[in-house]
Amino acid sequence: PKKVIGLEGYGLKIVEQIPIVAEPTPYNVDYLRTKKEKMGHKIPDDVLKKVGNKSDKEK
Repeated sequence: PKKVIGLEGYGLKIVEQIPIVAEPTPYNVDYLRTKKEKMGHKIPDDVLKKVGNKSDKEK
């Protein structure tokens, strides 16, 4: 994520990242997409495609 760049800007060396992958639901998939697109989170596309968003379910 972009926070790694921010921490490195303070002279900290990031030696490892351990991902925590939350299974997407129709209620959080838009939030997870936003984290990926705007904040640089490393969420695989195939994980996000497993579920539609809440508005798709309500149609």
